[in-house]
Order: sequence, then C-alpha cells, then structure tokens
Amino acid sequence: MQRTSTATRSRGPNRRVLRWQACALLVVGGLVWGLTGQAHAAASHAVVEAVQLPAWVERGGQRRAAEPGARLRAEDKAITVDGSRMLLRMDDKSVIKLGEQTEFLIQSIDTRPGSATAPSEQASAFKLLSGVFRYATDYTSKALGNKRELNLELATATVGIRGTDFWAMTDAAHDAVCVFEGKVAVERDDKPQINLDKPGAFWVVFTGQPEKPAGQATPEQLAKFIGQAEMQPGSGIVLQGGRWRVVAATLASVADAAGLRTRLQAAGYPADKVARGGRHEVRINQFATREDAGAVLSRLQADASLGVTAGRVALAGR
Repeated sequence: MQRTSTATRSRGPNRRVLRWQACALLVVGGLVWGLTGQAHAAASHAVVEAVQLPAWVERGGQRRAAEPGARLRAEDKAITVDGSRMLLRMDDKSVIKLGEQTEFLIQSIDTRPGSATAPSEQASAFKLLSGVFRYATDYTSKALGNKRELNLELATATVGIRGTDFWAMTDAAHDAVCVFEGKVAVERDDKPQINLDKPGAFWVVFTGQPEKPAGQATPEQLAKFIGQAEMQPGSGIVLQGGRWRVVAATLASVADAAGLRTRLQAAGYPADKVARGGRHEVRINQFATREDAGAVLSRLQADASLGVTAGRVALAGR
C-alpha cells in the first residue's frame, strides 16, 4: 500500500509539470505567431492599388490574377498585356504605374519608417523586363523630406532615381527615359553617366544604332508618354473600394463554379466563388464604375474558351 501511495504521489507532480509545459508551449507558440505576424507586417512591399484587367502577379513561377490589395515583395513580378495597366503604391506612398504589355520585377525593396526626428528611407531595385513604367513621388512624402534611393534596370541601362517623376520604357527596339520633374541618372557600361535634370529631358537608344545625346521631348511626346501609363476609365478598372461587380455565372454545381473561377483567374481576372441561396456565384469584385464592370463582362462573353454565356453587373451587396 505504501508503495502504491508513494507512486501516486509521485505521479501528481509529473502531471502538474506536464500541464505547465503544455501551457508554456502554447505561450511560446503564441509569441512565435505574434512575432511572425509582426515581421510580416513590417516587411517592405508594394500594394496593388488599381488594375485595368486582365493582369497578373507572379511569385515563385506561379501566376495569379492581379487584384486590388495584393502585396508584392522582393522577387515578385507584375504583368500586363495588351489593353491592361496596373498601379502599385509603395510604403512611402510613391506610385509606380505600369502600362500595357509590361513585365516588371521587384528585385529588392527596403523601407525604413520615419519618426518624429528622422524621415523615412527607401532603398529598392527594380527591373523593367519589357513595357512602360512611370514612377512618381508622393507630395506629402517629399514635403516631409523622406529619402529614397531606387534603381530601375532596363535592357541597356540602369536609371538611378533620387526623388522625382519620370517615365521609362524598354522593348526589343529601344530603351527610353523621360523626366517630368526632379532628376535621374542614366548609367551604361563603360560610358559617362547621363543626368536628366530638367522637365522634359529625354534619352533614347535604339538597338544596333549609335547612341545620341539626350534631348528634349516635344509636347506631343510628353502627352504620349504620360498617357501610356494612365488608367483608361470604363475599360475594366478594379480598385480598392470599388463598389461594382461582375457576376459571371450562378451555378448549381460547386465543381462547375470552381472550374469557371479557375479559368477566369488563369485569364487574369480575379474571380471569387460565393455560395448564395443554395447556388454558387462566380464574381469579380471592386470595379470602379458600372462601365468598367460592363466592359469586362462583354469581354468575358466574347471569349468562348472561358464559358461565360450570360452574367450580370451589380452593385456590391446585391
């Protein structure tokens, strides 16, 4: 009896130890999750603020339809095609606008938040693989004295950005850079640096041709450059806070709805699937206007491979 009693007493503290260890593991696990969340929240990124569909973001070789609110980090790509565009918002509120037929890579991105005594600092590197790019510093950020050191790599040059508003493009035929405000430095291998520091200063080099000195863009050229990266109202714009949606289909089969959603996602349209009244709606949300939603619905109906034969436009919540 005494042996049993001793054994029983000895097991009691062990249970308490086990319970304490389990609680400790839960606390540590919670701290790890919390720290992980804080690290993720603090990580530098660019946010997709608006998209003129269709477009994609690519991470680790996997593509997904671009949608407002998506966060892009180092090594992510933003991709547009004919007729599409994208607007990215940086941590310091500056914006990057991508024109159609563009492939843009974030090589690195690092933003150090400001404080009451020091401005924020941003150091990032980008690569324009093809297409049109425009960068513009936020006015508030400039007024606060925030610092930035960004480099944009083109096919034949690297553009050093030191707080400005400028446009660039690259394709098989040429590289080009134009400054709207501020200054940039264009660097090429074994050649003197070209400083563009006046509004409208313009540099271009054509593939296989001798390089010419930088010049001044004409008003017509400036208007063209600006227009290449701007959204086109009524052409399929989705943005954060957009109140219109396209209901591509309402289906009885969850498998059919999932299949349609997958096809739309692959085609560059950020579709979602929602159960409603015993059926399944396949939707694309956050359109800026009814016209934007209608333009995309017409586009989907015209592409037989997607399988959108009807559909409707509606306000969010309907």
